[in-house]
Amino acid sequence: MIGLIDSHIHLDDSRLLEDRFDLIHEAEEKGVGAFIVPAVSAEKFPQVFELSNNYSSVYCALGLHPYYINQHTAEDLEKLSVALDHKDVIGVGECGLDFYLKELDRQKQLLVFEAQVVLAKHFNLPLILHVRGAVDAVFQMLKKHDYYKAVMHSFNGSIEQAKQIIAKGVYLGFGPAACNPKAHKLKALLAYLPLECMVLETDAPDQPFFDRYGERNLPVDLVRVNKEIAQIKQIDAAELARQTTLNSTQLFNL
Repeated sequence: MIGLIDSHIHLDDSRLLEDRFDLIHEAEEKGVGAFIVPAVSAEKFPQVFELSNNYSSVYCALGLHPYYINQHTAEDLEKLSVALDHKDVIGVGECGLDFYLKELDRQKQLLVFEAQVVLAKHFNLPLILHVRGAVDAVFQMLKKHDYYKAVMHSFNGSIEQAKQIIAKGVYLGFGPAACNPKAHKLKALLAYLPLECMVLETDAPDQPFFDRYGERNLPVDLVRVNKEIAQIKQIDAAELARQTTLNSTQLFNL
């Protein structure tokens, strides 16, 4: 099988620290060729840089995640602006909006996210977007700035939303949530979507499979994601691997 690309994985997470080398090697042995690691805060930038320097299969993106909106500062945006000029940075993110968690400052989220869209457009880098409970709001921000070089990570919107989004060239990312037998809406969406707009992810160590609730999601789990989404779409797993790898390669200019 062609080398899969994990378009969204947090290899810098402390839960993967102890056995990270072995986990990456296992995934590579099973067919995962590259890992895109998005930072979530300014303090994470050095760790993500270090990972991309230490592993040839790891690529780094830098961003300010809405989960941590209370800790992000104007100085962090300045640090991001400077860091994005580094040749090894392939994207801006993880960034976006989270309207699911009501305690997060919505107005500050919008301001910090918009600043990152402006930076992505300035540096001509793709956005890695967090859209939990905020698919429409994130898309409106992209339309405001007429910038669609992006992937909506862990997409769980409707088919109608997806139609509008992919029509602008935005990619949609899918991971273990799609493998849950109870995820009927998500399975219908996957069955509908053309391969040309899809990328695969694990979001490891978060979002474990339905049958491993409470455990870590692992880098090697991308192989299962590819296999089970191919079954949902009733296509060969090698075909899904080939096209999603091509999509990630094109989006991130790998």
